[in-house]
Amino acid sequence: MTATLRRAEPRDIDAICTFLNTNMNPDFPVERWKGLFSHSWCRDNSDIGIVAEDGDRIVGYHGHICSSRTIGVRRERFVNFTSWYILKEYRGQGLGSAMIAMATADPDVTYTAFSLSPKRIDFFKALGMDVLEEERLLWRKTGEIYDNLELIHDPVQMVLRANPAEVRVLEDHLDLPVTPVLVSTKCTQCLLLLSISVKGDNVTYYDVLYRSNPRLFSERVGHIVEALLPEGNCVLAADRRFVEADEYGAEVETIKSPRFYKSARVKPCDIDLVYSELVLLDLKLD
Repeated sequence: MTATLRRAEPRDIDAICTFLNTNMNPDFPVERWKGLFSHSWCRDNSDIGIVAEDGDRIVGYHGHICSSRTIGVRRERFVNFTSWYILKEYRGQGLGSAMIAMATADPDVTYTAFSLSPKRIDFFKALGMDVLEEERLLWRKTGEIYDNLELIHDPVQMVLRANPAEVRVLEDHLDLPVTPVLVSTKCTQCLLLLSISVKGDNVTYYDVLYRSNPRLFSERVGHIVEALLPEGNCVLAADRRFVEADEYGAEVETIKSPRFYKSARVKPCDIDLVYSELVLLDLKLD
């Protein structure tokens, strides 16, 4: 059995979603898989992945979520990897390596992988991807008193008070399973996009997927925790690179499966977790 690779096209979407539902994760219905293709984050030259096919039958898929982002003063192209699966009878033929080589061929694109299986870590390293993150920081309420800090939860008010770049990110994610919060002081603001879920020993994690103002977030994270978290067994969690200086009294937790990236243009601190499979498939952050 021999398979060939080609770029996936919109006409493949139904077949890809059926393939993923049947072979990769039947607990995700076809409609949930279709969420991978529901965004419009990269209208110019969008990339939805690579298919392996034998004749007219799809036997493998390496999914791509393409977005165009403003980093500093430049527009940058990102591709987040998702939903990589090859039928067992087609493994061992070099299809996986060929898919990754084909997927990462453009040196001007920033590539990310946020939910790799631990079995694939060495494989991705060997193919030239770097570790983006291995640790997250956790903060709990301490009862610290604070002032000059307001949390805004109403999207209408957020749009009125945020800057244009923040508004773009907010509007791109309004209909997705994230919780937006605008942290506002007298001088500036910081948009947060959060994923809230219960993990481990019944701890509710408020995972930071995005923060627009690293300095404000880093300097006021303790106060943000006091304003944001309810009473009880809750933590604010953020990848270590999201904080500019020290840990500000945080606990350090090892991420079970490191996040990976490949980029010649974008620094790790500027790579967040939105515009990804995490929000499109409503995945719990590892």
